[in-house]
Amino acid sequence: MRDSHRGEAERLLARAVEEEVRRSGGRTDGSALLSRARGALDAMGETAAEEYAAYTQALDEAEAGRLTFGQRYAREGAGTPLVVAAVAAVAACVADLALGTGAGTAVGAGAVVGVAGAAAT
Repeated sequence: MRDSHRGEAERLLARAVEEEVRRSGGRTDGSALLSRARGALDAMGETAAEEYAAYTQALDEAEAGRLTFGQRYAREGAGTPLVVAAVAAVAACVADLALGTGAGTAVGAGAVVGVAGAAAT
């Protein structure tokens, strides 16, 4: 059993034993019960080894097929959306200048449009 899966199973066993001790009002020996539960977990692991191997293989295959955001972004080609954002920024700047807006304000508006377009990609 993988360490991460074993750790999760151990934590679940500990919680189940704590709950059983709580329900029994402290009459149940928690350490003995936990020891038996761990032994039963090992026995279940041995009998289900083939199924567990198939499960972990499926997990590995699913993980291998999963792309990170950066990989997906690079593969899908972000170039076109970024060019569109840049053209929109320049168009906003030029339009503001044509309408008589000050140069600083026009460049600011173009920058805002460019950043918003890039973020949207």
